[in-house]
Amino acid sequence: MNQGKIWLVVKPTVGLPLFLGGVTVIALAVHAAVLTNTKWYPGYYSGTAKAKAGMASAAPKAPVAPTVLAAATPAAPQVAAVPVGKTAPPKQ
Repeated sequence: MNQGKIWLVVKPTVGLPLFLGGVTVIALAVHAAVLTNTKWYPGYYSGTAKAKAGMASAAPKAPVAPTVLAAATPAAPQVAAVPVGKTAPPKQ
């Protein structure tokens, strides 16, 4: 415990309740932000909305673009396909 000397300055009977109270306040703030900033969570939490219906409406309907990474590689080495169980002929 590299911060153990803090208890020489702050009594544990004061510091621990303050620390745990701070953790509680942060947790409640995060939960309140999720409840107020999402459309699917209140229905999910109350059990009235189905999980797939909320997730499907949140997903974008844009088509998936092809990967450009392979085309961007300038000098990609060509690798020959070798059937399973056979070895490739040695290069000379």
